[in-house]
Amino acid sequence: MIAYVLKSILCLLILFGFYKLLLEGEKLHWFNRFYLLFSLIFSLVIPLLTINVQPELVPILEPQPNYQAERYLTNLAEQNYRSAQPVYDFLAIAELLYGLVASILLIRFGRNIFSLIQRIRQHRKVRYQDATLVLLPEDGLPHTFLHYLFVGKSAFESQAIEPELFTHELAHIRQRHTYDILFIELLSCFYWFNPLLLLIKRAIRLNHEFLADSAVLNQHKHVIEYQRLLLSKLTLTTPVYLASQLTFHATKQRFFMMTKHTSRTRVLIVSTLALSLIMLVGAIFSTKLVAQVPAAIPQKSQPETVRKPLPVESNKYQEQYKDKLVVTAFRGRQKFANLSEEEKKNVILIAPIPPKTPTDAQFSDWKNPKLFGIWIDDKRVKNEVLDKYKPIDIASFSGSFVHKNARQPEGYLYQLDLMTHAAYERYLKEQKENPFLVVEQRFSKRK
Repeated sequence: MIAYVLKSILCLLILFGFYKLLLEGEKLHWFNRFYLLFSLIFSLVIPLLTINVQPELVPILEPQPNYQAERYLTNLAEQNYRSAQPVYDFLAIAELLYGLVASILLIRFGRNIFSLIQRIRQHRKVRYQDATLVLLPEDGLPHTFLHYLFVGKSAFESQAIEPELFTHELAHIRQRHTYDILFIELLSCFYWFNPLLLLIKRAIRLNHEFLADSAVLNQHKHVIEYQRLLLSKLTLTTPVYLASQLTFHATKQRFFMMTKHTSRTRVLIVSTLALSLIMLVGAIFSTKLVAQVPAAIPQKSQPETVRKPLPVESNKYQEQYKDKLVVTAFRGRQKFANLSEEEKKNVILIAPIPPKTPTDAQFSDWKNPKLFGIWIDDKRVKNEVLDKYKPIDIASFSGSFVHKNARQPEGYLYQLDLMTHAAYERYLKEQKENPFLVVEQRFSKRK
């Protein structure tokens, strides 16, 4: 989860940095609108995408020659893994904090929508072109929400609202700017810890003003008169949450953009760079799944994992194993002496993991955390801990493939259990005192 969040924030930082450097100052308002919205969605989705890379042969693990033994050893490894997992209380605290803040923001988001709906219900409404005017008792700057345009009742009835202001606010409605605002505000409730959202929110609102200004100039054609009108409206007003309204915090940028001209050649160059950057960022921040194929090792070179059935007819072995526990298929662990004669004939001994020293290539591959989860002497360690060891320090090792449904957040594909020489000596001693005995199940062949 942490890796996903970091990738998402870094991806968004790169895309938004490109916008601030090259796109914001160009007269590409429609392109910029969708670029900003796409950047948000793209940064959330791309770390979740998986790209399959061409398989390659890598010496990973030696295959087990007996499937029954492999099953027992894998189960033991899974038990060791579960017992070795630490409890991270701070994760629970972080989740609680995240949920608390997200809940407060969602409540505020819902309360402000409800407040706007209440204002719409409580006041007189008049149909005006593509909008529904909501006549408010107090005077103030016009502002919009969805297809509703909020204006002062006295100013509207006395026709004191300039046509340019109506055109500006109607552009917000026709271009459905409220949906952009609702999207970024709702996203902020869940993604509140990302400081870039505040900057992008401002950039989106400013771009909305550029688009509305362009609509005014296309219809009324008088740049100087429109700029004077904006200057005459520079009054302190309380902004309305979730509403598109005429604000003047970026008046200088808006005035500059009214007279800005971007050539077709520059439009083509900048837009091509933006699309190229998106593809590059996608390739960098998507998850790579490398299909690793263990190198084949001749079967003859494998050590014997499962020994032959015990010679139970010998009193010597009967006496040796009578108090030892044996794994049975249906009755759990039973003492050897309590088994039936038929079961005793099918008892096999799972030999201890043989001593194996990894090759230099294997040891180097194990340092890749995307492929391997490492345990040393039954303790989970980070892959870089291997830098403190040499291959000759490992007396034996075993491992298994981690299936997708059992994969941990780290995402590694293989679990490796390494034993140093001291641990391996203790392991052999324990195996001698408590040998791994199993009743082998035999099935008759179907005719």
